[in-house]
Amino acid sequence: MAKVITSEDDLNRVAPPRLPSATQQYDRRYQEQLNNILRLYFAQLNNIIGQLDWDDPVDYLDFKTTEPDAPHAHQTGRVSWDVPDSCLEIDLEYGVVQQVGQEIYARVSNNTGATIPNGTAVGFAGAITDSLRVSPYLADGSSPTVYILGVMTHALPDSGLKGYCTVFGFVRDLDTTGTSYGETWAQGDILYASPSIAGGFTKVKPTAPDNVIIMAAVTTVSATEGVIFVRPTIMAQMYYGNFARTTNYAPAVANTAYAVAFDSTIISNGVSVGTPTSRIVVAQSGLYNITCTLQYSSSNSSTKTAYAWIRKNGTDIAQSSRLVSVSTNGGYQLGVVAEPASLAANDYIEIMVAVTDTAATLAAVGATAFAPGSPAANLTVQQIQQ
Repeated sequence: MAKVITSEDDLNRVAPPRLPSATQQYDRRYQEQLNNILRLYFAQLNNIIGQLDWDDPVDYLDFKTTEPDAPHAHQTGRVSWDVPDSCLEIDLEYGVVQQVGQEIYARVSNNTGATIPNGTAVGFAGAITDSLRVSPYLADGSSPTVYILGVMTHALPDSGLKGYCTVFGFVRDLDTTGTSYGETWAQGDILYASPSIAGGFTKVKPTAPDNVIIMAAVTTVSATEGVIFVRPTIMAQMYYGNFARTTNYAPAVANTAYAVAFDSTIISNGVSVGTPTSRIVVAQSGLYNITCTLQYSSSNSSTKTAYAWIRKNGTDIAQSSRLVSVSTNGGYQLGVVAEPASLAANDYIEIMVAVTDTAATLAAVGATAFAPGSPAANLTVQQIQQ
């Protein structure tokens, strides 16, 4: 079993011996006495060193767990006991001190062209050997939610060197008053990734089309010595789109399929109008709910049938057709087609219509003094499973 000298008794055993005062002239008895003292001292050293087995691991190391009389100097590679946090701490580069078991870092690099300050919310921006590249994250919906990584725990220059991003744990020496964001923060406030300031935070929960990403909680409020506890919470980002046709549409020939073109995007994230404008394209794969409300009108009172269904990549989705009978002259009647569809990235869907009599049309109604406009067709595409 390996041994480590830690006690004062062990150290005293190898303390330098008291040597007799030297004589002015050679004295054999003095020389023999001196030789015996040194022989005994070196024998003790050999005995202590012989107890050490340099090839075997030690059983344990003891660190002083009380506050030191004077703060020790921090030095890269040094390990010591952190009394306030009751854990070991490791001194790293950039003056970073990691509380072992209480903080987790990601090794990151910066190629943004500018220094990323301490306390910046960052996201994935590529990779190099043994490191992720990061850049200040903007939660405006332009970058996927899953790209968020954490918060820089020191200023990282664009120097090609690697640094540390906190993905779990405390980040210190920040302005946590909220003043720089036009807010007032308090201890315990939840902070979200900002949708308006790259790398920033807000205590106001964003809403669509912005990303909703919980980043941290405020633990200490201060203009210079503030502290946050970082724990990014990545909610599944669902993609969606709402589109309308705001003009009338009249099928030219009875019993013939036509694709409805859309001219207005009401709100969208990851779903968009393609080319031609009848195609609604999804950027990400997933299971989507597709619901379209169609507003029919008739120019006569005879009964006619209106069909509506969904096409995926130019092919009809089986059993997706819905029928409505239209007969009121000058009136309006709603038809709804709704189906789930599994779509791959860049797939598109179309809403198809057909009528048995061209007197039936899709009718849009403009806004009045008391009601907003009513589109001829209103389509919602909503991801329900990634």
